[in-house]
Amino acid sequence: MVDEEDYFMLKDLAREQEQATGRVNISELSRETGFDRKTVRYYLAQDRPPVTPRMRTKPSKLDPYKPYILERLKKYPRLSRVRLLDEIQSQGYDGKTTILGDYLRQVRPTIPVLPELRYETKPGEMAQCDWSECIASHPDGSEGKVNCFSMVLGYSRMRYIEFTMSQDLQTFLACHLHAFEYFGGIPQVILYDNLKSVVLKRKYPSTASDFHPAFVDLRDHFGFTARLCRVYRAKTKGKVERTIGYVKDNFLYGREFSSLDELNLRAREWLDTINGKVHGTTQEIPFDRLPQENLRPFSSYPPYIFQKRYSRKVLRDCYLSLYRNFYSVPWQYAGSYVDVRVQGTTVLVSSGDTVICSHPLLTGKNQWSKQSEHFEGLLKRIRDEPCTSPKKKQVQKSCIGEYPVEERNLALYDALCEVGER
Repeated sequence: MVDEEDYFMLKDLAREQEQATGRVNISELSRETGFDRKTVRYYLAQDRPPVTPRMRTKPSKLDPYKPYILERLKKYPRLSRVRLLDEIQSQGYDGKTTILGDYLRQVRPTIPVLPELRYETKPGEMAQCDWSECIASHPDGSEGKVNCFSMVLGYSRMRYIEFTMSQDLQTFLACHLHAFEYFGGIPQVILYDNLKSVVLKRKYPSTASDFHPAFVDLRDHFGFTARLCRVYRAKTKGKVERTIGYVKDNFLYGREFSSLDELNLRAREWLDTINGKVHGTTQEIPFDRLPQENLRPFSSYPPYIFQKRYSRKVLRDCYLSLYRNFYSVPWQYAGSYVDVRVQGTTVLVSSGDTVICSHPLLTGKNQWSKQSEHFEGLLKRIRDEPCTSPKKKQVQKSCIGEYPVEERNLALYDALCEVGER
C-alpha cells in the first residue's frame, strides 16, 4: 500500500525524471521503488496523497547524513537527488534512493516543469549543437563566466561538452573537431541555432542560408549538412538544450575549479560517466548505442587545416595590415577591400573567388613582406594620369619656357615615398 510519504516520493521521482529526460518512465519508477506499475501510474494521477500516513518506527539510515544534506542544499538549493546520492554514498550511505527522495521533498519545494514536444531521430541521422554561457565557481569563493560548447547525437544520446573562454569562430570550429574525435565519426546532419559563427543570412529552407565561409570550409570538408532551428524556437533542439541544463545542474553546480584546464579535465571524466549510464529516455547506455549510429569514421578524413578569414582594406601604399604586420598587394587593388585567409603558415589574399597573391605568415610585429611585381607599372600609371589641378597646369606652363621641366602629377612623389623599401 502507498502511504503519504511514498506518494510524495513517487511525485518527486517523476518530477526529476521529467526534468532530466522530458518524460516520466513508469517502468523505471516501478523498478526503483518496488511498487507495481499500475500502482505507480494510479498514484501519479492523483492530486492528493492517501489519508492514512505510515508512522516510522525505527531510525532511518539517512539520519546521520541529514546535516550534510541540509548544508549542501543551503549553499546549492537545486542540487539533484542523483548528485546528493552519489555524495553521501561516498561517505558510507547504503540506504535506498527512495528515502533520500522523500527527505528532499520535505526540505525543498518542487520546481514546475514546462511541457515539451519530443522528436526522435534515426541512427546517425542528426546531432544537435549549441553554445551556452555558464558560471563556474573557484576555490576562493569567486565565480567566473565560461562558455560551454555542447553536441549531442540524437539517436544514441552520446553527449560532448567543452568549456572555453571565447565563442569566436576559431574556437567553434576546433570544438567540432574535438566532438567528432570523441564520437569517433561525423553525423549526416547537425542542427544549430542561428549562431553568427554559422549563418550570415537566414533563408528558407535553412539549408539554403548564407553560411559563414569558414564554417562552410569545415562543413564541406566533413560532408555534413547544416540545418537551422526555426527563429525563436530553440526548443527545436531540445536534446542539446536539456544537456546544457544537465551540465549546469549536475556538473557545474556545487563544484569548484581552479583553472579552465581542470574544468575540462573533470568535464571529460564526467562525460565518460554519464555516457556509460542508462539514459532515462532510451533505457539504454549511450556508449552501447553509439555503434548503431553508423557514423562516418573521423579517422577516414584527411586532417582539417584551419582557415582564418578576414576582410581588409588595401592601403594607398598597396599594403594591408594583418596581426600588426604588413603584406604587399598588387597596386591595382589599392583602396579596395580584399579577403584574407590564413591557411597554416600561408597568407592568401583574394578578390572575389580569385587568389591575387600569397605570402609566408610573418611572426613578430611591424614586419613587412614585399613582392616587387606588385608595384610593376605603378610609376607609368602615375605618369600617365592626367593632371586635373588648374594651379598645377599654370605652374607647369610658366616653367616650360625657361627650364626643361617634365610635366608630372604630384601624386608621383607620394607614391615614391610610400612604395620605397621598408
